[in-house]
Amino acid sequence: MNNDKPAAALTRADIIRALGAYCHITLDNGDEAFYINGDFITCADGASRDPSVIDLARNVARAAGYPLRCFELPVPDDDEWCWNDVEEKLARSVMTETVRASVIVTGCVTKQGGRGIHFCSHPLLSGVNSNLWLPVGKEEEWFAAVERVLIMNGLAENLTALTPLRECAEYTDWKATYNRKVII
Repeated sequence: MNNDKPAAALTRADIIRALGAYCHITLDNGDEAFYINGDFITCADGASRDPSVIDLARNVARAAGYPLRCFELPVPDDDEWCWNDVEEKLARSVMTETVRASVIVTGCVTKQGGRGIHFCSHPLLSGVNSNLWLPVGKEEEWFAAVERVLIMNGLAENLTALTPLRECAEYTDWKATYNRKVII
């Protein structure tokens, strides 16, 4: 007797909730895809050295005034996979609330500006010229500051880890891992 329940059918709303208004997906083989409102727009084949679509995705999302959701995912196990398979797997993982994301964050203390954090290569939090620094209170912990900014900007439910990558006298780089904000 098979007790496996068939997977629930995905709706268009499920897909849009997972991908967001603007979405860029990178697979671990270098393949990329760009989506708008759950609709596939274009892709790049990493093995063929196609030009990347990340700049297009960033520029379109920025022009529309929306953040770009970026996902890094493994290549599907099936040799005959297509982007619909990736989209479905991503949407199903959101339904089970297992979607996490990460971003590189730099923290520093300066004599003239005090304490601040910078989100590296993030379409919303890096700033228009990729040099936006956000202030951190004198007594505020770095973890709390990063979490505050992610939540305040509607990107995260919470910060799960702030892992040091590089530390020196002037600054520290962290990998910030967070649970994505899922809007139902």
